[in-house]
Amino acid sequence: MSQHMKDTVQAYFKLFNAQDAKGIADLYAENAKVTDPVGTPSKDGKEAILAFYTMAVSNGAVLTQEGSTRIAGNAAAFAFTVSVGGMAKGGAAVDVELPKGGMTIDVIDTFYFNDEGKVTEMKAYWSRDNITQT
Repeated sequence: MSQHMKDTVQAYFKLFNAQDAKGIADLYAENAKVTDPVGTPSKDGKEAILAFYTMAVSNGAVLTQEGSTRIAGNAAAFAFTVSVGGMAKGGAAVDVELPKGGMTIDVIDTFYFNDEGKVTEMKAYWSRDNITQT
């Protein structure tokens, strides 16, 4: 299962960078939830997750993994940067006030997996303190 979890993380990066929101949503179980960032309301269920990623990929953000994926039990943790060339007001998928213009965000995500290998929960750990204006 650990190789499957690592492969899923790599698929997540590939699909996000290809702006394939449906492909990303398909990595999740039907009753999954996404909290991005932690401390904001979660997106519950595949329909809400698809809507979240549709907005998230619409700004042309690019994810770049930093370091390796860490596996423990049924969870994977991985660090990455999000690079956004330009952010229009109201164009963010997250419930955080983001600055306008280009930025890089340092993020750590966790994925929790069920026995079928689907992601049941994603949590993103970042705040305004992790944003660098470009």
